[in-house]
Amino acid sequence: MDLAANMAGRLLQFVKPIHRKYRSQKIDLFLRLIRERGQGGRLLDVGGGPGIDGEFLELYAAFDEVVVVNLELTDFNAPAGVTVKTMAADARELPLESRSFDWVFSNAVIEHVGGWRQQERFAQEIQRVASRGYFVTTPNKYFPIEPHAMLPFYQFFPVFVQKKVAPFSPGYLRKYEEINLLSVGQMKKLFPGATVLPVGFPVLGNSLVAYQCGG
Repeated sequence: MDLAANMAGRLLQFVKPIHRKYRSQKIDLFLRLIRERGQGGRLLDVGGGPGIDGEFLELYAAFDEVVVVNLELTDFNAPAGVTVKTMAADARELPLESRSFDWVFSNAVIEHVGGWRQQERFAQEIQRVASRGYFVTTPNKYFPIEPHAMLPFYQFFPVFVQKKVAPFSPGYLRKYEEINLLSVGQMKKLFPGATVLPVGFPVLGNSLVAYQCGG
């Protein structure tokens, strides 16, 4: 296991710049969308935080106020001049008024909330709370390398096989956890009326984005 952990560490160091590049692409796309409509207002980041290298702090700086919601409270240093609050809540049942945030953002969270019904609840809450628009990302189910395990087609393995393989994953996984990746068609069902497109890796797109922008 020590050898496996060492190999995993080396692989993650290798892919980290690629991961950062594709994550930055998503952030840049969202920033372009909101700037076209006049940046500012209130942002709700669902299941978020500053990111691996603080990459989401640039995003936060485009808003007047940011609220980050997770199952447990998380503390981090916000950029100067940016008001960032944290709250603990279940994103499938947010204790927030409808249309209480201008924008709602969520990066690679929806695949972790449970099965289809739980993902529906998550998506419905994002759409309910947003008044001007939302931007939701998730790994592409049909990209050949599963991003958590860093193994080809891991997402299509039966659960009993995933449980056996997960401890030896060269990726971020160290034990089995339920992860339900989504396709373009499924994202369109969850976010009717949204623009859904693959982003990141050329041609296939390692991630999917669903966004809707109002006035």
